[in-house]
Amino acid sequence: MRIFTTSILLLFNICLSIQTQTFQFYRTSPEVIYTNDTFGVISHAKLNNLTGSNNQLRIIRTAVNVPSGWESCICDIVQCHPPGLDTAIANYPPGLSNIDVILYAHSAPGTGYVTLRAEKVSNPSENIVVVFGGAYNPLGITQISTIAEDFSLSQNYPNPFNPVTHFGFSISKPGFTQLIIYDALGREVETIISGNLNTGKYEADFDAKELSSGMYYYSLKSGDYFSVRKMVLIK
Repeated sequence: MRIFTTSILLLFNICLSIQTQTFQFYRTSPEVIYTNDTFGVISHAKLNNLTGSNNQLRIIRTAVNVPSGWESCICDIVQCHPPGLDTAIANYPPGLSNIDVILYAHSAPGTGYVTLRAEKVSNPSENIVVVFGGAYNPLGITQISTIAEDFSLSQNYPNPFNPVTHFGFSISKPGFTQLIIYDALGREVETIISGNLNTGKYEADFDAKELSSGMYYYSLKSGDYFSVRKMVLIK
């Protein structure tokens, strides 16, 4: 009888928790957005007020991990706030509202992440945390399709090349992905991609102007998939 009563109370608390949830907060952009725009990226999210009246919510920038020279700012339902502002409070009407994070790259290559927490002002224990990421590469990484049936890594083109070449690859399941260049001795030369990618087909560029002529290797690792190909740089 005691076990039965405990189970009923647990079920009641779970139902109560679900019923008292007043909003949703979720990213609609990929976890990491790749760009070759010197400006940087804008990552989008939605805040869904589940109540029938205004819901006062606080958006807090709780963590910033970006390359030197980058800035970030929060855009809530009111406005895009200055980069130095970490907290924004506003009344959200019933239904969906837009929340954006701007990552200003200022022409500095690299990958950066910003973490936002949305919380109910009258009940901060009701909160949702979302991570936004952006990567700036002067040559660029482009997603050409959101559909991919399998993992694959194509031969670079042109090959041999001087000094720029292009890679094509497919990711059939979203996950942490790395595309890395190695020299003939297996030493890492450059990391083109190191972050989470969504399912899809991609193209990436590599500029070897700082490297000497010779044979190089490039590898793609995503989940359990791993592939290596070789390429030749001739100057």
